[in-house]
Amino acid sequence: MPLDRVEAATAGKAPHPAWLFFKRWMANPLSMASITPSSPSLSRLIARQVRRDPDEIVVEFGGGTGAITKALVECGVPPSRLYTIERDPELAAYLRQHFPDVNIVEGDVRDVRQLIPSQFIGKVGTVVVGIPMILIPLEAQRVIVDEIFKIMPDDRQFLAYTYSARSPLKRKPLGITGRRVGFTVANIPPASVWGFRKA
Repeated sequence: MPLDRVEAATAGKAPHPAWLFFKRWMANPLSMASITPSSPSLSRLIARQVRRDPDEIVVEFGGGTGAITKALVECGVPPSRLYTIERDPELAAYLRQHFPDVNIVEGDVRDVRQLIPSQFIGKVGTVVVGIPMILIPLEAQRVIVDEIFKIMPDDRQFLAYTYSARSPLKRKPLGITGRRVGFTVANIPPASVWGFRKA
């Protein structure tokens, strides 16, 4: 069925997350890592790697339809201590509707220091990167990684996942170290979670 007929048939109803995710992928394939949301298995795998002290927050880059957002809350991150940044207006609106207690911020992750409250600069326990870093050019990766390290304590790692067999980030040029901290085949496609630190 053509997309316009599907949309007409579902008008007035809350979209299914998989359908909304696919629709936004169709609109801009390079901005999304997959045609389907992260599986519960991958989402939990990521959430279990998150570190947050009581006075810290967690920042998620690219909320999508909230699969990882949901897992972060279920694994113990208080909604008030979670900031999810989503650039796509339709996805941001969906997230606000389904996660009213989470801080959903519409914007570009490169502006993260302007998007989160200033008192949390340096108080971000973990950044979870849910945007397709492997598809982003090196110089843009550098900007994003630099911004991440400016909001986190020096001893912390940030997390990123990938469907590739290799690191989603160019470690040596970026001056970072990284290792695979998890892998799941219960995702379409199978996915790895990586942790990265300053070299």
